[in-house]
Amino acid sequence: MPVSIEDIEHVYIQFRKAQADTNDRGYRIPKDFEKHFNEKMNDISKRALTKITGWFLTKWSNIDPYQYFMCGFYLNKTFSYHMFFKQNIIKMYIEKDKHKKRELEITKQGLIKSAMFVKSWMNENGKTFNQYINARDNHLRVAIDHYIRNKIDAAFLVFMMRKGMLLTDDDRSLIPYVHQKYRKIYFGLNDLSDFLKKLEEKLT
Repeated sequence: MPVSIEDIEHVYIQFRKAQADTNDRGYRIPKDFEKHFNEKMNDISKRALTKITGWFLTKWSNIDPYQYFMCGFYLNKTFSYHMFFKQNIIKMYIEKDKHKKRELEITKQGLIKSAMFVKSWMNENGKTFNQYINARDNHLRVAIDHYIRNKIDAAFLVFMMRKGMLLTDDDRSLIPYVHQKYRKIYFGLNDLSDFLKKLEEKLT
């Protein structure tokens, strides 16, 4: 099947969106994508992007390019064109695809309830959201204590881990369920990316 420049541009946009969401930043698309593709991209990138576009149109027609690229960035923060066809990406995508959103204990209600509690704690303690993420009390991470006491849920805890919460081995030992289900919850949160951005705005 011939691959059009419009098809390639669509896949390119999904790649850039996944890259931006992974790094929590915005992204720009060239005004003239065809010119950018022909004149600015190197041959390796052009071949890889063209090839994977063809695959998404044929043998991978049931694969969501955005979610596929998110798997790539999850496995490697510097994920790029020359890594498009690594086997571990498709294996992770297949694993992720087995778990539909309905199977996850992730609800907007649970996230909102968690955020409201955290907002209240922040106001009482004069802390920012980033400070809350890394706050400790007698060597116990405050957020993990709140999770153990059912003040915040597992999905909200994973959301904070995505925002930069760095856990020690001792921290992980206290949250075995989250540690075991992290990947599953991580991908479930991807389906709520717009909602989470609005939630974060309320917290910051």
